[in-house]
Amino acid sequence: MTLDLESVRQHWDSKAAAWANHSDTLANMADRYNLPLLDSAGLQAGDRVLDLASGVGEPAFTEARLVGPEGTIVATDLAESMLVALKIRDKAKLLHLTAADMQRLPFADASFDRVICRFGIMFVPDPLKALRDVHRVLVPSGRAAFMVWGRRDEQTMFTILSDAVQAVTGTPPDDHHFQIFRFGDPGTLTSLFKAAGFRDITEDSHSFTPLAPLDMPFWHAPLEMTFGHIVDSLTVENQKRLEGEILRRLDSVREPNGYRLKARLHIVSGSYGK
Repeated sequence: MTLDLESVRQHWDSKAAAWANHSDTLANMADRYNLPLLDSAGLQAGDRVLDLASGVGEPAFTEARLVGPEGTIVATDLAESMLVALKIRDKAKLLHLTAADMQRLPFADASFDRVICRFGIMFVPDPLKALRDVHRVLVPSGRAAFMVWGRRDEQTMFTILSDAVQAVTGTPPDDHHFQIFRFGDPGTLTSLFKAAGFRDITEDSHSFTPLAPLDMPFWHAPLEMTFGHIVDSLTVENQKRLEGEILRRLDSVREPNGYRLKARLHIVSGSYGK
């Protein structure tokens, strides 16, 4: 199901506080995703970069570090609450912040050397329209790079958390959850890049298998960021029950030294084409 723009905006506005709460904690982990994406974009010192669906700052802060003081990072998000949180984090004023719908970007043609989007295109009502507008704002030598999640069954934490929440609440995940995996099958986003006019398109898949600690509730951050709006409404008794459900499901990936998680994602990039 495709969600309308206002529904998407409200959904992410409601998550801004949770994302801001965990942004610093997750920043180091984010680099394992950021660096392959930025490498695919061919990011260089001095580049003018448009970062879409910036959330509370990653990978925009990493981009700022790589382009240096001669470069420019314009960080955008549909949800203005995310940008409010991002402005607080941007103490060094490395970023230029703009609220933007990526289907109708408020920028002139040929404004950017690079356009980067990490985990955002999945939620856009018309992703082909968005990619055509991304193509429009690129310079002729420019390149865009987008990162998306693989299939739902390839993501340990998403699967465990959503199944545990459903077990406690009796309610399946909503449509926003399944949009996360919209481009999970390889080739689906690549086909849209081709239709939008990009050339020299590449698609790379990356798998991660981190070992999470046995003695820390590492799932609290992703639980709050993904399902906080549900968890907050639970009784204390059901919140404890949810913890038990999560631990029970984690047993299936338990090893002597930790929980072996898995995550799979795809990076699609393409150059401006006539």
